[in-house]
Parts: sequence; structure tokens; C-alpha cells
Amino acid sequence: MTDINASTHDFLDQLSRQTDEFRKEVEEARRERDEAAARLVTLEKRLADSAEALRAMRFYAGDIAQDTTSDTEAGPANGQGDARPRSIEEAILQVLRTEGALSPLDISLGVNALGLASPASSVRARLSKLIQRGALQRDDKSRYSLVAAGMEATRAP
Repeated sequence: MTDINASTHDFLDQLSRQTDEFRKEVEEARRERDEAAARLVTLEKRLADSAEALRAMRFYAGDIAQDTTSDTEAGPANGQGDARPRSIEEAILQVLRTEGALSPLDISLGVNALGLASPASSVRARLSKLIQRGALQRDDKSRYSLVAAGMEATRAP
């Protein structure tokens, strides 16, 4: 009977150690999964920001037809490019390209007139982002205008 009890205790000890090892491996795998998910979210955000910046700068440079980062076509079926902007940055650049130096309110109204309904706070945030990227400049009267092509607009963000 002592052999059976000793054998049973050995088996239970082995099973307990194996269960603890599996538990540690599961915890490690979950931690790795969570870290990978966090990296994926960060990379997806960077990709989205980069693609949006690329589209806006191509639009600014008048090179929108070569944009391959979008899931939609660059223009309608008749072969002509669609002049309607698909992002707030594109709309801001289009408004400033046609109008010149404008206040944030006028830019917001112009963006909405292009059919891209967005709140003024979003437009102001994009104006700040475009200034940081070097595509826009602000004068002493808080009016925004395009930076001359080939100058600061081409520097890296």
C-alpha cells in the first residue's frame, strides 16, 4: 500500500509541476499576445497617419492621380480626376490653393462648402498639423496660407 501511495504522490507531484509549467507558459503567451497587439495598434496608427500625410501632400503637389494608398479609385469612370477632397487636409489645401490667406473660420466654411462636413475644431487641429509638417504658414493676423512649393513643404515631418 505504501508503494501505491508513494507512486500516487509522485504522479501528483509531476502533474502539479507540469500544470504549473503550463500555467506559466500560458501567462507568457498571453503577455506576448498583448504586447504584439499593442505593437500592431501602434503600427496601424503610424501607417494611417503616414498614408494620410502622403495623400495630403500629393494633393498639395497636384499629384493626386498617382495615389495608390486608397481603397477607392482616384477618379470617376470618365477618366477625369475627382476634385472633391477625401480628407480634411486635402480640403484645407484645396481651399487655400484657390483662396489664398484665410482665417480658420473661413477655412472651415470652405471645407464644409466642398462637401466635407467637419467641425471647426477638427479643421483647427489639421491646420496645426499642416503647419508642423511645413505645408502651411500663419501670419501675424492668424491667417493661414500655403508655403511655396519646393521650400518648407518638402521637409520631413
